[in-house]
Amino acid sequence: MSVVGSVMRDYVRALKNSTLNARAFVVFTFLMSLYIGIYNVIFNLYVIKLGYTEQFLGLIISASMISTGLFAFPAAQCCDRMGSKMCLVTSGLLTAVTLYLLYTVTSMELLLALSLLNGIFGAIPTVIGHPFLVENSTQENRLHLFSINFGTIMAATIIGTSVGGYLPQLCQALFGLQEIGVDAYRYTLMISLAIAALSVVPLIFIKDRKKPCPVQSDMKAFVRKLAESKVVRQLVLISCLIGMGAGLIVPFFNVYFHKVLFATPGEIGIIFSIAQVSMVVGATIVPYIASRIGRVRMVALTYLCSVPFLLLLALTSNLYLAGAAYVLRMLFMNMSSPVSNSFSMEIVDSDDMASVSSLTSTGNYIAISIGSLIAGVMMSWGAYTMPYLSACVFYALASVLYFKFFHRHEEKASVQVQEVEVSV
Repeated sequence: MSVVGSVMRDYVRALKNSTLNARAFVVFTFLMSLYIGIYNVIFNLYVIKLGYTEQFLGLIISASMISTGLFAFPAAQCCDRMGSKMCLVTSGLLTAVTLYLLYTVTSMELLLALSLLNGIFGAIPTVIGHPFLVENSTQENRLHLFSINFGTIMAATIIGTSVGGYLPQLCQALFGLQEIGVDAYRYTLMISLAIAALSVVPLIFIKDRKKPCPVQSDMKAFVRKLAESKVVRQLVLISCLIGMGAGLIVPFFNVYFHKVLFATPGEIGIIFSIAQVSMVVGATIVPYIASRIGRVRMVALTYLCSVPFLLLLALTSNLYLAGAAYVLRMLFMNMSSPVSNSFSMEIVDSDDMASVSSLTSTGNYIAISIGSLIAGVMMSWGAYTMPYLSACVFYALASVLYFKFFHRHEEKASVQVQEVEVSV
């Protein structure tokens, strides 16, 4: 109990010592993740209920992801020039309008167009999050703050996924619907939309700590500098590998459980929620594990540990065993996110953080879009396990390369810290 108490005190102290900006952003993260939790359980099933195939679902997911990826770098430049607050509030309001239309229309063309817009507006919080937390934290509380933000995402998603799975049933009863069909799913999505719109409120309390940056005098030279950086290229490659693996499986987990393992939306919500709980626990202990075995080694090891459980998920036909494999896969693949996110920002120049974040996001989201498109085609052909087997290859490769690329950076940082301590 004393160990648990010490861990909790460390987190409370880190949150108390953080800035108002950081706390406001964590509240924003909570509300957005709550919306995403409901969305993750319901939206794909909603599209299937509309009568579309998994191939079209893959196209929608791909469109959203690729638009986020392509707009990530321009989004970083907008944030540098306009300020974080203005960009976050604007993107939040535009996202709410887009989601309302997305949940209202039914034609293939409009669903595809609105998915593209949703991806574009979603690029700003995706790109700005990690640099914003770095700017609003100190070296002492940074990893704890990243873990708090990650844990908040997981906790909110737990609530969203667990409640979201049963909201269609509740909507059926409240609105007197004859069955849990398209209307029940649409009402559920509208509830998630209200939460997404509410997430704009805490952003009002943010005060930009740095002045918006002037327009780059030579954008080509700036982009060339980033492209020539070995570290940036390595970060983008790792992001692409992980994105390709994720795109093949993550957007389709609920469809896989529903169509292959015959799980109900409620059961899917419970499984997803348990996975989020495991990730909250994982995120809590991450700083302590990283301090003992090293950040790079921990990230590479957790990526690799997720592979056997992904294989089990693909090969079993038992819902309970598949659910357990899903939970453990999600735990190992995601628990090191606070470490990898903070580490990637620390090994690049402070002035380039937003741009590097945008480039890694671009690679990640484009890879996810390609993977989603491929997986959608595979699943429409009935090859539901092939995406899982392919994803294992990408994750294993990402694990090996992450350690190969970055373990020297951590050793160098450790030596520098020791030199500072000796000089003091």
